[in-house]
Amino acid sequence: MTEVADIESKGQPSSAVSAPKRRKPAKEKKPPRKPIPPRIQNFVWARAAGRCQYGNCNELLIGDQISGARNANSAYIGHIVADSPEGPRGDPIRSPLLAQNPDNLMLVCDTHHRVFDRDMLAEHPEEVLLGMKQRHEARIRTVTEIDESRATHVIRYAARIGANESPVSKNAIKFAMLPDSYPLDDGWVDLDLATLDIADHDPEFWSIQLRNLRNGYRERIRGRQERHEIHRLAIFALAPMPLLFELGRLVSDIATVEVRQFLRDPKGWKWDPNGPPIDLRMTRPDVGTGQVALKLGISAEITDERVQAVLGPDAAIWSIAASDAHNDIMRRPEDLAAFAKMFRKTLDDIKVAHGENVVINVFPAVPVSVAVEAGRSWQPKAHPTLRIFDQNSKLGGFALVHEIAHDSH
Repeated sequence: MTEVADIESKGQPSSAVSAPKRRKPAKEKKPPRKPIPPRIQNFVWARAAGRCQYGNCNELLIGDQISGARNANSAYIGHIVADSPEGPRGDPIRSPLLAQNPDNLMLVCDTHHRVFDRDMLAEHPEEVLLGMKQRHEARIRTVTEIDESRATHVIRYAARIGANESPVSKNAIKFAMLPDSYPLDDGWVDLDLATLDIADHDPEFWSIQLRNLRNGYRERIRGRQERHEIHRLAIFALAPMPLLFELGRLVSDIATVEVRQFLRDPKGWKWDPNGPPIDLRMTRPDVGTGQVALKLGISAEITDERVQAVLGPDAAIWSIAASDAHNDIMRRPEDLAAFAKMFRKTLDDIKVAHGENVVINVFPAVPVSVAVEAGRSWQPKAHPTLRIFDQNSKLGGFALVHEIAHDSH
């Protein structure tokens, strides 16, 4: 007897009933995926610090800025070697062994989960994904090992240099500080004057810039230091030399301060521990009965003739110079400390040689960090007055623009 299933005759005689359709063989159902235990998920989340582990993504996977849902979870836990042999990068032997191994699981955003499991599968072999995961987790370990005492307030100071703007990027600063210290979330102090539309050859430039710098420092930093709210400072500054001298004077050497140098090659604020040491030399004048000058030739040479063109042929010219001066010379913090030590001693020696009331005319060609450190090294009760000159081609050479004296504001 032929079985007729699920066919209604609609009142027709049985001879009119169509022959039964063959059923398609049922697809073999895949066994359900075993869920990843919460304990294993916690390992993956902790090692990733809640951020996408796909290379150069680092998206925070907790919270949603658009909706404001602070606790939204937008993460996926993806397998490097799939949990079944048929899956991406699957293997008959290793897939079941690694299905719930935290070392085989990546925390990723939706976009990159699709990329390496479906859209660009061939470009994401196992070793590529493992490399992404390992680099991300190594970075997280480095960052989270920083002691709380290394929390730092950051001064960003930028002012126009000639026709060039001088931005100081927050991301570049963070990269430079880690892993030795880190910026506090509320610890950014911006003394950014780069938008002031006055050229540095304008007579009003220096008075406006200096006044704004002093006011900004007094309002945003000094009071917090006196209330012991600021314990550590890091300075990242790009500005004309005289302004950096003044910034250093304001900070002084009493506070715990790190002064950073912007490197041109490779570009950034991170010190170069393998950089060559700087050979600094201090020289005294053989002759000179006129005004006293101090040349600081660290990033470029300054000839005596340029100083004599300003102070006269009988100027007594002292010098601190680097034997191989160039504009990317300051690469190590040890060299900056060595300069500060030599600068303080030179100021002391000049006072001994020329008397208590000597005024020192300073002609700087120095890296930005050296200018700040020079200002920090000057002691109001111990050192002579400094008159800071600035090189400006539109003014025909060095011009006096600033004075650091005992009664400086």
